[in-house]
Amino acid sequence: MSTVGLVPGIKRVTEWPMQVNLAVSLHAANDTLRDDMVPINRRYPLDALMDACADYLEAKGRRLSFEWALIDGVNDRDSDARELAALCRSLPLAAHVNIIPLNPTPGYLTRGTPISRVHKFRDRLEELGVNATVRRNRGTDIDAACGQLAAGQPVQPVSLGRRPSTSD
Repeated sequence: MSTVGLVPGIKRVTEWPMQVNLAVSLHAANDTLRDDMVPINRRYPLDALMDACADYLEAKGRRLSFEWALIDGVNDRDSDARELAALCRSLPLAAHVNIIPLNPTPGYLTRGTPISRVHKFRDRLEELGVNATVRRNRGTDIDAACGQLAAGQPVQPVSLGRRPSTSD
């Protein structure tokens, strides 16, 4: 089951008698950035989300995955990897991170992280003790993947509060 972080839904899944694997579209490991990237975070911030994830892990003992779409200069820095690793290590059982290279989409100015840096991010997570996988890039041929839709016309870019940096 996949969620963007709806805490009441995670709590319901935790109470279900059936076993399900949970995937959380995380994309940022601090509230400031996640508020911009995932607006539902304003209602269910990371503390509440991580508490719900911990309850799920304790009740189910099943795999928890965090989905992380890498965006160039936004959530692909070493500091982002360290924050993500700290969140993963705070849980009672290990979480797995699926790193998703962001697909280019016409009309959408945000760019995915270059593949060499995608692998560097994964390697850094593994150095920090987090199991991580780089997902295959899918949907490029139809301008869609991980919540993207083909715009067909220019779209108004959303500021995510960060600019590309070479210092981190």
